[in-house]
Amino acid sequence: MTIRLTGTEDFGEFCQDVQLFNDYEGKEQLSSWFGKYSFRWTGLRHNLGLGIHNNEYSQPVIFEQKHDDSPLLTSKFFLSSGVRTVTPNVPGVSDDYEEVAGYNYLFCLPDVQEFEHFNANKRTECISIYWYPDLLDSFQGSFEQLPTLLEQLRENPIKERFHQPLEATTPAMWLVLKQILQCPFREKLRQM
Repeated sequence: MTIRLTGTEDFGEFCQDVQLFNDYEGKEQLSSWFGKYSFRWTGLRHNLGLGIHNNEYSQPVIFEQKHDDSPLLTSKFFLSSGVRTVTPNVPGVSDDYEEVAGYNYLFCLPDVQEFEHFNANKRTECISIYWYPDLLDSFQGSFEQLPTLLEQLRENPIKERFHQPLEATTPAMWLVLKQILQCPFREKLRQM
């Protein structure tokens, strides 16, 4: 049996729904049937947010989600397993693609309906960094040259949706991702 979940259009509402689920008294009963799911969201500043996803479903799950219409960019790093995503009828984006562990992805998919397919009994851990292109202005002077894709995003407003698989996650990236997951600080220090 495949479980189908429908997300909300508003990411903030989705985060609240997840928190309500995490606080739900009957969660243990539901989890034994459904599996494990956790999502932590941290707003770092007005143009930057962080999401940590960790799940292992006991049944195959299709998560249906509608992105809002903001030009939000997402950098996604899969630490384990992965997900198959179906985005029907989106010009410039494959109808069916996989995101897998050890690789990272950059995308902007405003106003898109997508269906994420998770396999049963496979742990999927992912870190997503949500940001707006104006964040790139703060990098000016920090690098001799930004990678071509980031330089294009800095110079031109996003006009089309895209999903760009990037290269394998480098050892330097793994170090930062591990520091994000194992940050010993709390509250404001953790957010910094």
